[in-house]
Amino acid sequence: MLQITLREDHRSLPLHQQIADQIRFQIEQGEVSSGMTLPSSRDLARQLGVARGTVVSAYEELCVAGLCESRVGRGTIVRQVNVPKKRPDDAGAASSPAHRLLSAPDEPVNLDPRELSLLPSIADTSHLPISALRNSFDRILRYPTHLRPFTESAGDPMLRRLICERILPERGIDAHVNEVLIVPGTQYGAVLIALTLARSRQRLHFGVPGYLDIARNFARFGFDLSPHPVDADGIALTTAKLGERDVLYLMPEHHFPQCVTLSDARRAAICDAMQRDNLLVIEDDYDSEYYYERLPKPALKANDASGSVIYLGTFSKTLFNSLRLGYVVAESSLVQEMATLHWSLSRGTSAVLQRWVAELLEEGTITRHIQRMRTVYRRKRDRITKLLRQEFPDWRFTPPSGGLQFFLDLGSAEQAKNVMRICREQRLRIAHPKNYVMDRENDQQFLVFGFGSVPLSQIEHTLLEVKSALLR
Repeated sequence: MLQITLREDHRSLPLHQQIADQIRFQIEQGEVSSGMTLPSSRDLARQLGVARGTVVSAYEELCVAGLCESRVGRGTIVRQVNVPKKRPDDAGAASSPAHRLLSAPDEPVNLDPRELSLLPSIADTSHLPISALRNSFDRILRYPTHLRPFTESAGDPMLRRLICERILPERGIDAHVNEVLIVPGTQYGAVLIALTLARSRQRLHFGVPGYLDIARNFARFGFDLSPHPVDADGIALTTAKLGERDVLYLMPEHHFPQCVTLSDARRAAICDAMQRDNLLVIEDDYDSEYYYERLPKPALKANDASGSVIYLGTFSKTLFNSLRLGYVVAESSLVQEMATLHWSLSRGTSAVLQRWVAELLEEGTITRHIQRMRTVYRRKRDRITKLLRQEFPDWRFTPPSGGLQFFLDLGSAEQAKNVMRICREQRLRIAHPKNYVMDRENDQQFLVFGFGSVPLSQIEHTLLEVKSALLR
């Protein structure tokens, strides 16, 4: 039996597209078997409360895609489809912490279009300046001669210059274009860093709960992993034990997912270790543009006279996540080494994307969009904060001073499991807390609640539904 959930607001896909996407997903997952006759367009339209023509359009799209066929007198029938076999659950096969970390679900698979995503750090695309984006792209294609050759291995010179002139000064960083490398996403940048440092460094230090995909990348290339707890002052570690074989991965402004800021005392201790013991720091500044009460502190890279900080930035949080365009700022010889490796692996980053984003930067589109979204996200954060305090008084949290998620302490692992179960039943896609800790054997009592990409009205409705389910 088909399971279809329709959402009607100005940001949702057309109804026929929602119906087609959800039937397609159920066919590809084997939930709807080959040879099954779909409900008549009249019956399904009545069941969903939509016009019959809407269902007819959805069925036609499925037939064009080869997933169904329409037979006179028999209706619309699902064709034979090769259903991919589910991957075996090998999470328990590895015993060491590093191997358990590597086996963690670190990629979005089998995304169900019936689900409402409350995943963290997802940008809202409903406010994108579409006309400005289109006009910039049109200008690139109007004079495409500069797209014939490969761009420089380190990236488009215009984009690198604009990053140095328009973006990095906002974080207090004074950099030369030779110190900037353009990469297809900061995850890819982290892989380049790990490969380049593997000969000279041995151990990666990082905070937990935290963003562990970077740690996974370093573990894959032979680095030992050293997790450290994170509290209200940021990562807590003894810097006296760090030296020239160590790399420290930090998110000083908004440590993910708690959105806490590294305290001045801990920041000073880390800077001392860089100067004194040749500690190397990777500074991930993934969403410092989105602050709500105060200006962000200057980046660690801003006071890096010795070249001990590798800075990561991204355009994905400011425009849209699937853009996959980021940049690395580091000492020029290290950038050159990574650029050579990047060229060998992929012949550089997309020239079209780079020039498009450069156009958007030069004309001020990105700056204006960031300013607008800062207001949008702040208002959304404030409304959600008020609702959480009213409806869930036992949940402990600090309203995030920046970023796109709430870190909620539910008081017990049992309560967190219960809320996760309710979310699954209501088709709410929420990040599992085990994704942010090394210890995947024990349940956690926190949840990470993303609010960036979902309309406020849907978030409020969702929270009230969770509250109602908890009271039953």
